[in-house]
Amino acid sequence: MTPPGSSTRGWIGSYLLLAVLWGCSFLFIATALQSFAPTQVAFGRIVVGFVLLAAILLVRRERVRVERARLGDFVIVGTVMTAIPFVLFALAEQRVTSVLAGLVNATTPLFTAVFVALLLPSERPDRVQVGGLLIGFGGIAVLLGIWNSGAIDLVGGLMLLGATFCYGLGNAWSRRRLTDTGLTNVALPAIQLAVGAVVILPFAVSTPLTGELAPAPALALLALGLGGTGLAYVLFWRVLAIAGATVTASVTYVIPLVSTTLGVVVLHEGLHWYEPVGGAIVLAGVGLTQWGAARRRAADAVRAADAASTEHGPTPVLASGVDDAPVPAPPAREPTTETHRG
Repeated sequence: MTPPGSSTRGWIGSYLLLAVLWGCSFLFIATALQSFAPTQVAFGRIVVGFVLLAAILLVRRERVRVERARLGDFVIVGTVMTAIPFVLFALAEQRVTSVLAGLVNATTPLFTAVFVALLLPSERPDRVQVGGLLIGFGGIAVLLGIWNSGAIDLVGGLMLLGATFCYGLGNAWSRRRLTDTGLTNVALPAIQLAVGAVVILPFAVSTPLTGELAPAPALALLALGLGGTGLAYVLFWRVLAIAGATVTASVTYVIPLVSTTLGVVVLHEGLHWYEPVGGAIVLAGVGLTQWGAARRRAADAVRAADAASTEHGPTPVLASGVDDAPVPAPPAREPTTETHRG
Protein backbone atom coordinates (compact mmCIF):
# COMPACT_ATOMS: atom_id res chain seq x y z
CA MET A 1 0.00 0.00 0.00
CA THR A 2 1.24 3.46 -0.83
CA PRO A 3 1.96 5.56 2.23
CA PRO A 4 -0.70 8.13 3.09
CA GLY A 5 -0.20 11.46 1.45
CA SER A 6 1.88 10.14 -1.43
CA SER A 7 0.64 10.57 -4.98
CA THR A 8 1.35 8.74 -8.18
CA ARG A 9 2.78 11.95 -9.62
CA GLY A 10 5.51 11.89 -6.97
CA TRP A 11 6.96 8.48 -7.82
CA ILE A 12 5.65 7.17 -11.14
CA GLY A 13 8.41 8.78 -13.23
CA SER A 14 11.17 7.33 -11.04
CA TYR A 15 9.40 3.96 -10.97
CA LEU A 16 9.14 3.70 -14.75
CA LEU A 17 12.72 4.89 -15.27
CA LEU A 18 13.91 2.31 -12.73
CA ALA A 19 12.09 -0.48 -14.59
CA VAL A 20 13.53 0.67 -17.91
CA LEU A 21 17.09 0.95 -16.57
CA TRP A 22 17.04 -2.49 -14.99
CA GLY A 23 15.25 -3.95 -18.00
CA CYS A 24 17.88 -2.46 -20.32
CA SER A 25 20.70 -4.02 -18.30
CA PHE A 26 20.48 -7.30 -20.21
CA LEU A 27 20.68 -5.51 -23.58
CA PHE A 28 23.67 -3.50 -22.34
CA ILE A 29 25.43 -6.65 -21.11
CA ALA A 30 24.91 -8.40 -24.45
CA THR A 31 26.27 -5.38 -26.33
CA ALA A 32 29.25 -4.84 -24.01
CA LEU A 33 30.28 -8.50 -24.46
CA GLN A 34 31.13 -7.73 -28.09
CA SER A 35 34.38 -6.16 -26.88
CA PHE A 36 34.76 -6.97 -23.20
CA ALA A 37 35.17 -10.22 -21.28
CA PRO A 38 32.49 -11.08 -18.68
CA THR A 39 34.72 -10.11 -15.76
CA GLN A 40 35.49 -6.80 -17.47
CA VAL A 41 31.80 -6.10 -18.02
CA ALA A 42 31.11 -6.78 -14.34
CA PHE A 43 34.08 -4.73 -13.17
CA GLY A 44 33.34 -1.83 -15.50
CA ARG A 45 29.70 -1.49 -14.46
CA ILE A 46 30.68 -1.66 -10.79
CA VAL A 47 33.36 1.02 -11.09
CA VAL A 48 31.13 3.39 -13.08
CA GLY A 49 28.24 2.87 -10.68
CA PHE A 50 30.51 3.40 -7.68
CA VAL A 51 31.87 6.65 -9.11
CA LEU A 52 28.33 7.98 -9.47
CA LEU A 53 27.36 7.05 -5.91
CA ALA A 54 30.66 8.42 -4.56
CA ALA A 55 29.95 11.72 -6.32
CA ILE A 56 26.53 11.87 -4.65
CA LEU A 57 28.16 11.25 -1.27
CA LEU A 58 30.67 14.03 -1.93
CA VAL A 59 27.95 16.48 -2.92
CA ARG A 60 26.08 15.62 0.27
CA ARG A 61 29.34 15.87 2.24
CA GLU A 62 28.43 12.57 3.76
CA ARG A 63 31.12 10.72 5.68
CA VAL A 64 31.02 6.94 5.49
CA ARG A 65 32.24 4.97 8.46
CA VAL A 66 32.09 1.20 8.69
CA GLU A 67 32.38 -0.57 12.01
CA ARG A 68 35.16 -3.13 12.09
CA ALA A 69 32.71 -5.77 13.28
CA ARG A 70 30.66 -5.24 10.09
CA LEU A 71 33.51 -5.67 7.62
CA GLY A 72 32.92 -9.39 7.20
CA ASP A 73 29.23 -8.83 6.49
CA PHE A 74 30.02 -6.22 3.83
CA VAL A 75 32.52 -8.58 2.21
CA ILE A 76 29.86 -11.31 2.08
CA VAL A 77 27.16 -9.03 0.70
CA GLY A 78 29.47 -7.28 -1.77
CA THR A 79 30.64 -10.65 -3.07
CA VAL A 80 27.31 -12.49 -3.34
CA MET A 81 25.15 -9.52 -4.36
CA THR A 82 27.58 -7.82 -6.73
CA ALA A 83 30.76 -9.60 -7.77
CA ILE A 84 29.52 -13.15 -8.34
CA PRO A 85 26.08 -12.46 -9.90
CA PHE A 86 27.36 -9.68 -12.17
CA VAL A 87 30.01 -12.04 -13.55
CA LEU A 88 27.54 -14.92 -13.84
CA PHE A 89 25.01 -12.87 -15.79
CA ALA A 90 27.71 -11.76 -18.22
CA LEU A 91 29.05 -15.31 -18.58
CA ALA A 92 25.53 -16.63 -19.14
CA GLU A 93 24.73 -14.09 -21.84
CA GLN A 94 27.60 -15.49 -23.86
CA ARG A 95 25.55 -18.69 -24.08
CA VAL A 96 21.86 -17.70 -23.78
CA THR A 97 19.69 -14.81 -24.93
CA SER A 98 19.17 -11.59 -23.04
CA VAL A 99 15.44 -12.46 -23.14
CA LEU A 100 16.02 -15.57 -21.04
CA ALA A 101 18.38 -13.68 -18.72
CA GLY A 102 15.75 -11.04 -18.04
CA LEU A 103 13.06 -13.63 -17.37
CA VAL A 104 15.22 -15.74 -15.03
CA ASN A 105 16.20 -12.58 -13.14
CA ALA A 106 12.59 -12.44 -11.93
CA THR A 107 13.23 -15.53 -9.79
CA THR A 108 15.29 -13.46 -7.31
CA PRO A 109 12.40 -12.98 -4.82
CA LEU A 110 11.87 -16.76 -4.72
CA PHE A 111 15.45 -17.43 -3.62
CA THR A 112 15.24 -14.48 -1.23
CA ALA A 113 12.18 -16.02 0.44
CA VAL A 114 14.01 -19.34 0.82
CA PHE A 115 17.07 -17.75 2.45
CA VAL A 116 14.96 -15.47 4.64
CA ALA A 117 13.25 -18.59 5.99
CA LEU A 118 16.65 -20.16 6.68
CA LEU A 119 18.40 -17.12 8.17
CA LEU A 120 15.47 -15.37 9.88
CA PRO A 121 13.47 -17.94 11.88
CA SER A 122 10.86 -15.33 12.79
CA GLU A 123 9.96 -15.01 9.09
CA ARG A 124 9.45 -18.64 8.17
CA PRO A 125 6.97 -18.94 5.27
CA ASP A 126 3.34 -19.80 5.87
CA ARG A 127 1.24 -22.04 3.63
CA VAL A 128 0.51 -19.24 1.16
CA GLN A 129 4.18 -18.43 0.75
CA VAL A 130 5.14 -22.09 0.42
CA GLY A 131 2.50 -22.42 -2.30
CA GLY A 132 3.95 -19.39 -4.05
CA LEU A 133 7.45 -20.88 -3.87
CA LEU A 134 6.29 -24.18 -5.34
CA ILE A 135 4.50 -22.41 -8.18
CA GLY A 136 7.52 -20.17 -8.78
CA PHE A 137 10.03 -22.99 -8.93
CA GLY A 138 7.67 -24.93 -11.17
CA GLY A 139 7.67 -21.89 -13.43
CA ILE A 140 11.47 -22.04 -13.59
CA ALA A 141 11.21 -25.57 -14.99
CA VAL A 142 8.82 -24.34 -17.68
CA LEU A 143 10.91 -21.25 -18.37
CA LEU A 144 14.01 -23.35 -19.01
CA GLY A 145 12.11 -25.94 -21.06
CA ILE A 146 13.56 -28.84 -19.07
CA TRP A 147 11.59 -31.44 -21.08
CA ASN A 148 13.73 -30.57 -24.11
CA SER A 149 17.43 -31.03 -23.37
CA GLY A 150 18.35 -29.02 -26.45
CA ALA A 151 16.03 -26.10 -25.74
CA ILE A 152 18.62 -23.97 -23.99
CA ASP A 153 22.25 -24.12 -23.03
CA LEU A 154 22.20 -25.96 -19.68
CA VAL A 155 25.37 -24.30 -18.39
CA GLY A 156 24.04 -20.86 -19.29
CA GLY A 157 20.74 -21.56 -17.56
CA LEU A 158 22.50 -22.75 -14.42
CA MET A 159 24.65 -19.62 -14.43
CA LEU A 160 21.53 -17.46 -14.49
CA LEU A 161 19.99 -19.40 -11.62
CA GLY A 162 23.30 -19.18 -9.76
CA ALA A 163 23.19 -15.40 -10.08
CA THR A 164 19.64 -15.11 -8.70
CA PHE A 165 20.55 -17.64 -6.01
CA CYS A 166 23.34 -15.26 -4.94
CA TYR A 167 20.98 -12.27 -5.01
CA GLY A 168 18.58 -14.15 -2.74
CA LEU A 169 21.32 -15.04 -0.27
CA GLY A 170 22.65 -11.48 -0.28
CA ASN A 171 19.21 -9.98 0.26
CA ALA A 172 18.53 -12.23 3.22
CA TRP A 173 21.99 -11.70 4.74
CA SER A 174 21.56 -7.92 4.42
CA ARG A 175 18.25 -8.09 6.25
CA ARG A 176 19.80 -10.14 9.01
CA ARG A 177 23.07 -8.26 9.49
CA LEU A 178 23.02 -4.83 7.83
CA THR A 179 19.69 -3.21 8.68
CA ASP A 180 21.04 -1.30 11.69
CA THR A 181 24.35 0.06 10.44
CA GLY A 182 23.25 3.71 10.57
CA LEU A 183 24.50 4.16 6.99
CA THR A 184 22.36 5.90 4.39
CA ASN A 185 20.83 4.23 1.37
CA VAL A 186 23.55 5.69 -0.86
CA ALA A 187 26.45 4.75 1.39
CA LEU A 188 25.34 1.12 1.73
CA PRO A 189 25.34 0.27 -2.01
CA ALA A 190 28.51 2.33 -2.49
CA ILE A 191 30.32 0.09 -0.01
CA GLN A 192 28.79 -2.97 -1.65
CA LEU A 193 30.08 -1.87 -5.06
CA ALA A 194 33.52 -1.06 -3.66
CA VAL A 195 33.82 -4.58 -2.26
CA GLY A 196 32.65 -6.09 -5.54
CA ALA A 197 35.23 -4.10 -7.49
CA VAL A 198 38.06 -5.31 -5.27
CA VAL A 199 36.92 -8.93 -5.62
CA ILE A 200 36.71 -8.81 -9.43
CA LEU A 201 39.75 -6.60 -10.12
CA PRO A 202 42.38 -9.38 -10.41
CA PHE A 203 40.23 -11.31 -12.88
CA ALA A 204 39.29 -8.27 -14.95
CA VAL A 205 42.83 -6.99 -15.47
CA SER A 206 44.24 -10.44 -16.29
CA THR A 207 41.67 -11.20 -19.00
CA PRO A 208 42.13 -10.00 -22.59
CA LEU A 209 39.41 -8.21 -24.52
CA THR A 210 37.09 -10.52 -26.44
CA GLY A 211 37.03 -8.28 -29.51
CA GLU A 212 38.18 -5.01 -30.95
CA LEU A 213 37.28 -2.04 -28.75
CA ALA A 214 34.36 -0.27 -30.41
CA PRO A 215 32.09 2.66 -29.47
CA ALA A 216 28.88 0.63 -29.09
CA PRO A 217 30.18 -1.84 -26.46
CA ALA A 218 31.98 0.94 -24.59
CA LEU A 219 28.86 3.10 -24.48
CA ALA A 220 26.76 0.10 -23.44
CA LEU A 221 29.13 -0.56 -20.54
CA LEU A 222 29.00 3.10 -19.52
CA ALA A 223 25.19 3.07 -19.65
CA LEU A 224 25.11 -0.18 -17.68
CA GLY A 225 27.22 1.37 -14.93
CA LEU A 226 25.59 4.79 -14.81
CA GLY A 227 22.01 3.62 -15.27
CA GLY A 228 21.52 0.01 -14.25
CA THR A 229 24.10 0.04 -11.46
CA GLY A 230 24.41 3.60 -10.14
CA LEU A 231 21.32 5.70 -10.86
CA ALA A 232 19.05 2.69 -10.34
CA TYR A 233 20.02 2.56 -6.67
CA VAL A 234 19.04 6.19 -6.20
CA LEU A 235 15.72 5.71 -7.99
CA PHE A 236 15.00 2.50 -6.07
CA TRP A 237 15.28 4.19 -2.68
CA ARG A 238 13.36 7.25 -3.89
CA VAL A 239 10.39 5.12 -4.94
CA LEU A 240 10.65 3.14 -1.71
CA ALA A 241 10.57 6.31 0.38
CA ILE A 242 7.61 7.84 -1.47
CA ALA A 243 5.47 4.88 -2.54
CA GLY A 244 6.41 2.18 -0.06
CA ALA A 245 7.76 -1.36 -0.25
CA THR A 246 4.75 -2.93 -2.00
CA VAL A 247 4.85 -0.57 -4.96
CA THR A 248 8.64 -0.79 -5.20
CA ALA A 249 8.59 -4.60 -5.18
CA SER A 250 6.14 -4.58 -8.09
CA VAL A 251 8.92 -3.39 -10.42
CA THR A 252 9.83 -7.09 -10.55
CA TYR A 253 6.86 -7.57 -12.90
CA VAL A 254 7.82 -4.75 -15.27
CA ILE A 255 11.50 -5.54 -15.78
CA PRO A 256 10.91 -8.75 -17.84
CA LEU A 257 8.55 -6.85 -20.15
CA VAL A 258 11.30 -4.34 -20.92
CA SER A 259 14.10 -6.89 -21.27
CA THR A 260 12.03 -9.22 -23.47
CA THR A 261 10.89 -6.41 -25.77
CA LEU A 262 14.44 -5.12 -26.21
CA GLY A 263 15.84 -8.61 -26.79
CA VAL A 264 13.32 -9.38 -29.52
CA VAL A 265 13.13 -5.94 -31.19
CA VAL A 266 16.71 -4.65 -30.83
CA LEU A 267 18.80 -7.83 -30.71
CA HIS A 268 16.42 -9.89 -32.89
CA GLU A 269 16.54 -12.79 -30.47
CA GLY A 270 14.18 -15.72 -30.76
CA LEU A 271 11.44 -16.30 -28.22
CA HIS A 272 10.22 -19.82 -27.43
CA TRP A 273 6.59 -20.13 -26.35
CA TYR A 274 7.53 -21.60 -22.98
CA GLU A 275 9.78 -18.67 -22.01
CA PRO A 276 7.01 -16.07 -21.55
CA VAL A 277 4.69 -18.79 -20.18
CA GLY A 278 7.29 -19.89 -17.64
CA GLY A 279 8.08 -16.27 -16.83
CA ALA A 280 4.40 -15.61 -16.14
CA ILE A 281 4.22 -18.64 -13.83
CA VAL A 282 7.34 -17.47 -12.00
CA LEU A 283 5.86 -14.01 -11.52
CA ALA A 284 2.60 -15.55 -10.27
CA GLY A 285 4.59 -17.49 -7.70
CA VAL A 286 6.53 -14.36 -6.75
CA GLY A 287 3.29 -12.43 -6.34
CA LEU A 288 1.75 -15.12 -4.14
CA THR A 289 4.91 -15.30 -2.01
CA GLN A 290 5.05 -11.53 -1.56
CA TRP A 291 1.32 -11.34 -0.80
CA GLY A 292 1.70 -14.01 1.85
CA ALA A 293 4.59 -12.10 3.42
CA ALA A 294 2.62 -8.84 3.39
CA ARG A 295 -0.39 -10.57 4.93
CA ARG A 296 1.75 -12.02 7.70
CA ARG A 297 3.41 -8.66 8.43
CA ALA A 298 -0.01 -7.04 8.71
CA ALA A 299 -1.19 -9.76 11.09
CA ASP A 300 1.98 -9.37 13.19
CA ALA A 301 1.42 -5.61 13.39
CA VAL A 302 -2.15 -6.12 14.58
CA ARG A 303 -1.03 -8.59 17.24
CA ALA A 304 1.70 -6.21 18.39
CA ALA A 305 -0.78 -3.34 18.61
CA ASP A 306 -3.22 -5.50 20.56
CA ALA A 307 -0.46 -6.56 22.93
CA ALA A 308 0.59 -2.95 23.49
CA SER A 309 -3.01 -1.90 24.08
CA THR A 310 -3.49 -4.69 26.63
CA GLU A 311 -0.28 -3.77 28.45
CA HIS A 312 -0.64 0.01 28.52
CA GLY A 313 -4.37 0.46 28.18
CA PRO A 314 -6.21 2.21 25.34
CA THR A 315 -4.47 5.10 23.64
CA PRO A 316 -6.03 8.46 24.63
CA VAL A 317 -7.76 10.30 21.82
CA LEU A 318 -7.98 14.07 21.47
CA ALA A 319 -11.26 15.82 20.97
CA SER A 320 -10.37 16.29 17.34
CA GLY A 321 -10.27 12.51 16.92
CA VAL A 322 -6.51 12.49 16.22
CA ASP A 323 -4.46 9.84 17.97
CA ASP A 324 -2.24 11.56 20.53
CA ALA A 325 0.43 8.84 20.42
CA PRO A 326 3.83 10.02 19.13
CA VAL A 327 4.80 9.03 15.59
CA PRO A 328 7.85 6.74 15.61
CA ALA A 329 10.92 7.85 13.67
CA PRO A 330 11.62 5.91 10.46
CA PRO A 331 14.45 3.38 10.53
CA ALA A 332 17.87 4.32 9.20
CA ARG A 333 17.41 1.74 6.45
CA GLU A 334 14.23 -0.03 5.41
CA PRO A 335 14.32 -3.76 4.72
CA THR A 336 14.93 -4.82 1.16
CA THR A 337 11.94 -5.34 -1.08
CA GLU A 338 13.69 -8.34 -2.61
CA THR A 339 13.99 -6.85 -6.04
CA HIS A 340 17.15 -7.00 -8.11
CA ARG A 341 18.47 -6.63 -11.58
CA GLY A 342 20.93 -8.36 -13.79
